[in-house]
Amino acid sequence: MPIRSIIEKENGLIRTTASGRVSGTELVDYYRRLRGHPDFKRTLNEIFDASQVEAVDMTADDVRRLSAVTEEYTSVGVPVKVAIVAPGDLEFGMSRMYEMLQVQSINTLKVFRERAPAERWIAGQTADDQ
Repeated sequence: MPIRSIIEKENGLIRTTASGRVSGTELVDYYRRLRGHPDFKRTLNEIFDASQVEAVDMTADDVRRLSAVTEEYTSVGVPVKVAIVAPGDLEFGMSRMYEMLQVQSINTLKVFRERAPAERWIAGQTADDQ
């Protein structure tokens, strides 16, 4: 499977890695499965790393559908931070579109081109690099 996650309960963090070819349907399915994981809590921040993605099979409609699905899960709960690492131009652009669609969310979402600034931002340090 091209999307996998590790829940670090002790750090309050979900580390997600996407690789290979990733579709909009796979992303929606992944988030539905993640919310059903026994260790999942609505208080966990997330780093979603797309640096190993080789191809994206997503349309703008897929991004809007993903945004709607994730908004269902975030409409109640506490605000969390989501950092998306997307070094490739296509992945970065699609992630920025998702970020814009999430502007009304209680969560704070930020897209980065490199992992280190994303890690610093999640940890609460200032990181304005993209």
